[in-house]
Amino acid sequence: MNFVTKTLFAAALFSSSVTFAQILKVQPGTEKIEGVALPASASTSEGQKLQFVGAGLRNKKVVMINVKVYIGSLFVTDNTKFKKSEPLKTITDAAPVAMQLHFLRDVDAEKVQTSFKDALEINKVDIKKPEVQKFLDAVKTGGEAKKGSTFTILGSKRSDGSEVIVYEDSNLKATTISGGAGFLQDIFSILFGTPSDDGVAKLKAEILK
Repeated sequence: MNFVTKTLFAAALFSSSVTFAQILKVQPGTEKIEGVALPASASTSEGQKLQFVGAGLRNKKVVMINVKVYIGSLFVTDNTKFKKSEPLKTITDAAPVAMQLHFLRDVDAEKVQTSFKDALEINKVDIKKPEVQKFLDAVKTGGEAKKGSTFTILGSKRSDGSEVIVYEDSNLKATTISGGAGFLQDIFSILFGTPSDDGVAKLKAEILK
């Protein structure tokens, strides 16, 4: 492989693209948290069926007060390959997988990006990786999270070993980011790695109970 071919391959591997479409269609169930109906199941825009794993409430302490921020839900394609005791180690095996955040209050884009960045750094993820930086850029440029809106993160793997994250903001702008092996674990460590604070720890426990 010559230098030009290597350069083109690397550019394709860590590329990103933007579309406007709903990437995850959720079928609501009967249970609720904070008045928000929890999913029963979901399917991707390509027709791939996902199984609902669990959901929980994300609280954030602001000036000694616990503020309710969002309801987080997790979906996997293959429950038999996903272990709740080892979520990060098995998340790629269960792909496609998705996280959806249903916001209970307005949160500006920079705060969302900062919270994600803090979580990545706590989990020793290199935020200077091209694919991770593209993800954080998509979060920041995606606009604020309005009360009642959702953010969706969909992860999948390709037969060549590369992995793909699609980040959809509240305006249904979907940014597709390609990365190398381990990219899904990096991004899903935001909620399922080492918790960045007590609120994330509680959310993780509720989703995986």
